Amino acid sequence: MQLHTNQNQNTRPNYWGRYESQQTVSLGALHLSPATNLAQVGDVAVFLRPLEFRLLHFFMTHPNKVYTREQLLEQVWGDWIVVGERTVDVHIRRLRATLQPFGLGSVIKTVHCRGYLFTNESSAASIN
Repeated sequence: MQLHTNQNQNTRPNYWGRYESQQTVSLGALHLSPATNLAQVGDVAVFLRPLEFRLLHFFMTHPNKVYTREQLLEQVWGDWIVVGERTVDVHIRRLRATLQPFGLGSVIKTVHCRGYLFTNESSAASIN
């Protein structure tokens, strides 16, 4: 499975959640469009809350690396909001639950005592 993106790897969402690049990010059948804030698996639209969308977008553009809760808070939430580290856990749980019906619930792995890892090696490879 190969990640396809036309996006600069250093792109971060700004204060309002807009992205410097509006290019679609794809992984197999999973597609995210920052321009329209639309997530799709194949032809099916998937409802994601704004922070879940940003979190998934971050993971899809930064795969195969473990990120601590602190790093995710800095990269996804930014320094303009103060929340606890466990907030990340809540959003990861919701994101997994949303992706589970499509066989994508395991693309975000928990790495014990370290953080979270997005991997493109999952059952997502079999979805067309």
